[in-house]
Amino acid sequence: MNKAYPNMNFVLLVEGRETACRSVRAFEHETEYETIQEGGVNDYVHIRRKPSSKPVTFQMERYRTAGEDGSEELFNVGTALKQDMVLMVSGVQGDFKNPVAQFTFSGCIVTGKHYSELEAEKSGLLTETVTIICERLTVTLP
Repeated sequence: MNKAYPNMNFVLLVEGRETACRSVRAFEHETEYETIQEGGVNDYVHIRRKPSSKPVTFQMERYRTAGEDGSEELFNVGTALKQDMVLMVSGVQGDFKNPVAQFTFSGCIVTGKHYSELEAEKSGLLTETVTIICERLTVTLP
């Protein structure tokens, strides 16, 4: 029997430090292929992988808080992160020693930042959405 895991137990490590996130938006790792038509009487095509032409892109949303822990400068637009970013998903609240999934993003650069809407008639918290591109994504599923 397959077991589904909740998507709310996750931690994002940025430059080796846990970073508080509200959400990590869906990310996509796409591989492109080209088709080569067989000549003569054969009625099929060959499929060959093309070199990657698009980076992996994802967004993380976080709350703006007073007294930032130094993570603010990590997310300035144009910042190239020195270490891999690691996103760990756990099947049990707070237990990240044995994650059910681990996503490692290498060669990350912050390319954009978006702040939430401010509205005087509704209560809410100020959030920022950070857009990051990466050279490589490695997925580990135990």
